Amino acid sequence: MAEPLLAYSWQMNQWHDLQRLIESGRLPHALLLAGPDSVGKLRFAKALAGFLLCESPSQVGACGQCRSCHFQIDASNPDYREICPDEGKRQIGIDQVRGLQGFSAQHAHRDKGRKIVVIHPAEAMNVFTANALLKTLEEPNSGTILILISHTSSQLLPTIRSRCVQLRFGIPDSSLAESWLRDYVGDAELSKKLLLEAGGRPLAARQTFDEDGLAVRESFDAAMSALLDGGKTALQVALELKDKDILQVLDWWCSRLMELSRHQLAGVPLLAKSWASYKNLPANLVMQTLQRGLELRSGFSRGVALNKQLVLETLFLEWVALCKRSAAS
Repeated sequence: MAEPLLAYSWQMNQWHDLQRLIESGRLPHALLLAGPDSVGKLRFAKALAGFLLCESPSQVGACGQCRSCHFQIDASNPDYREICPDEGKRQIGIDQVRGLQGFSAQHAHRDKGRKIVVIHPAEAMNVFTANALLKTLEEPNSGTILILISHTSSQLLPTIRSRCVQLRFGIPDSSLAESWLRDYVGDAELSKKLLLEAGGRPLAARQTFDEDGLAVRESFDAAMSALLDGGKTALQVALELKDKDILQVLDWWCSRLMELSRHQLAGVPLLAKSWASYKNLPANLVMQTLQRGLELRSGFSRGVALNKQLVLETLFLEWVALCKRSAAS
């Protein structure tokens, strides 16, 4: 059978914190795993679920041998439920959450065992879906543990956050992340570059490697250079990018603006040298543009219906206008 999932090496502090709660009998009925995306929160949640469902767990995780472990932590496990947006959608449906009441009311298949529910990302619940979850949070079954995963916990209803014990996950220690990624990529220098491009998020760096994302980002940078030089219009660039994954485009856009801001304020070197053309732009306007990009990314990630081409064209038109105003002043 497959080896049980274990938490990543950079998550040991959070794992040990939970172990102490479990050993003292103070494990809460609802946990909120909060922090940036692509740092392994879902992996941690599944490792914890496997541990809690295991009949003979060790300090590091599930045993991998017992009857419970013979069920993988997926749809085949009768005591495990995972709720996320259906394929092709960005929001969690209200019926998905309403079904939890029946699930939590059932007895676990193992005597005195637990049932685990993982919801990710929790901000994919709209206000109606979140309110439907409140009943389960307010009247928990003693044998059910809810694990919510959030990349932007500030977007959750305060009533949801207040009923969960929050566990924070930050950007991992660079040495641990580089070691893990190097084993996957096989090249130390490439691993460092991938991590820098991904803002230190190891799973995002791995995805960038798998999808040849460095070349994709370089093509985006080249399009911006052509836009600034007058070789392309904002409409042409928007048309080129509209069929790309909008979250991938906005990730690139926001990361470049963040790098530019850090370069302006703290002298941090730019990853994309072509963006040095923008270093003399007003820092406050760069920050405003970044904030706008983050808001758009948040909206798209929640499933807000926006016209991708129009959004990109507007972003690039505003950027060109900002560059022209700054050059004229």
